[in-house]
Amino acid sequence: MLKADGGGSRMLININSDEMTTIFTLLQGIITELETNATPSIEKLANIDYYIEGKAKKAMDVYAEANQKVMDLYDNYSRAAALVIDILNTMMQADEAIAEQIIAKLGV
Repeated sequence: MLKADGGGSRMLININSDEMTTIFTLLQGIITELETNATPSIEKLANIDYYIEGKAKKAMDVYAEANQKVMDLYDNYSRAAALVIDILNTMMQADEAIAEQIIAKLGV
């Protein structure tokens, strides 16, 4: 668990590294599912011109918007995964810095 005080003694941040890696793994699973299943199907749907003309033509344009919303979902999960990776990298750098301080103090 990483604990940081933000440079002062009032603010304490506790991060559970096991939970962070679990979150990243779950996000990656969602991203993979969207990449392998949703995206190809959405692209196929976008290329089907089944409703050519009629009173509901404008209403049918909603499908293109819905497809875009799913693609936005993919972008949001990808950003969330990138943020979790940044947190994990920061945790690893903090651990490395602490290890270097200990080694320096021990004179090893």
